[in-house]
Amino acid sequence: MKLKFLPLAVFFCAFVNAQENEELKEKVKEAVTDRFPTTRFLDIQYQQYLPTDFDSELFDRAFEEGEIKNHYRLNANTNFTIFSKPRWNITTSLNYKYEAFELNDVENVAGDAIAPYNKNVDFHYLSATLSFSYFARLFNKPFIYNASFTADGSEKDVERLKGFVGASIILKKTERTMIGVGAVIFIDPASPIPVAPTFIMEHKFKNSPWVMDLILPQRLLFHRPLFENGKLSLGTELNGDGFYVYNKAPGFADVYDYRVLELRSGITYEHRINTTIIATFKTGLSNVFNSRLSERGENTNDYIFSTKQDSTGYFSLGISFMPNFKKKKE
Repeated sequence: MKLKFLPLAVFFCAFVNAQENEELKEKVKEAVTDRFPTTRFLDIQYQQYLPTDFDSELFDRAFEEGEIKNHYRLNANTNFTIFSKPRWNITTSLNYKYEAFELNDVENVAGDAIAPYNKNVDFHYLSATLSFSYFARLFNKPFIYNASFTADGSEKDVERLKGFVGASIILKKTERTMIGVGAVIFIDPASPIPVAPTFIMEHKFKNSPWVMDLILPQRLLFHRPLFENGKLSLGTELNGDGFYVYNKAPGFADVYDYRVLELRSGITYEHRINTTIIATFKTGLSNVFNSRLSERGENTNDYIFSTKQDSTGYFSLGISFMPNFKKKKE
């Protein structure tokens, strides 16, 4: 779900009048990093969820239930360009995530005579992505191709290699509205779908500071400037997260892949502290509608374990750095 290509494909359309490829690339980068903190040179985020109840199934049978008393996540991302030419560039992204759960009054409901218990679990996730982007024109419209290759795993080992290729083009561009379409092809046997179409729309409301950003299926946001150096956003975002789980029980695989699809609805406030530092605060309601554990490398539809949890509140704090690495003209 963390497709760096999607935000890239979304906002390059705002600059269809750029005449030079180098100028187009710089405008793309500026627009993408403005809207997606994880694409900045360095971004650190802390997310905290409020307590919520959960229940789980193992092999489609009731297994455990209890309370997620404490759940938090620390995420760090860095992105930088390795090689750049007027029509194309090669970039890399590195990610580290620490995720921890404190479970309370966990009860086995599968019929085993086990007294309710508490437990704490935590996970480390690391990934490295190499991306190639090509900037061109199709039917005299800006067109971007992108291919990405990712290796991910944990502090113990590299677990999987995967990737995707995609493209996006603009269908309509006016003073206040732009519409584009695209598609992403997944090179990943674990993906539940082989191809994902995308629909992109940005609309500036007449005589209003509000702007609508629609990216299907990823998000719907309404944003506006606030105060001198701030931006307020309201809406819903689809987020995908996960980590690897190691198992020593006989009769099971050694490594499993745990994946979560989550809708976060609420408000976001970003404040530019200076030319290189941006602070972010988010809060709202989290709805997890898909949470599955499958054997590493297997399709996520072939899962052995799943959980359901009640909606809960969340908040996150973030800090981003965007230094200017351009050489000054003499």
